[in-house]
Amino acid sequence: MTSRALDSESIVRLLARDVVHTLGTQYLTVVHDLAANAHALAIGWIEPDEDGEGDIVEKTQASYDQKVVDDVQQYFHDVFVDTTWPACPRHPHHPLWFRDGAWWCETDRVALARLGELPRRQTAG
Repeated sequence: MTSRALDSESIVRLLARDVVHTLGTQYLTVVHDLAANAHALAIGWIEPDEDGEGDIVEKTQASYDQKVVDDVQQYFHDVFVDTTWPACPRHPHHPLWFRDGAWWCETDRVALARLGELPRRQTAG
């Protein structure tokens, strides 16, 4: 397998949907840029097999997916786009955290939304 075995499109599509639903389209480039950076790094995680080809395993995909989401979330927090992104609907003063393909409330220890399924932010008025 080559680097094409790393599915970089699914995580970007799902994360972009959550970003658009909660923050708007102006942050799509952040998602794409940080995913590209993570992809370049993840290629180095792929171990060559006996044939000299890359042998990707689920662990590498999961690590890549986690890195993309973590990097985007950290960016939004660090540059003060939204320091609680994505805000927990149960406790709006803390963010949800991504793991196992879902956004989790760590206080209640429960998954509240699958990645890509955050509800649209309601606008005032």
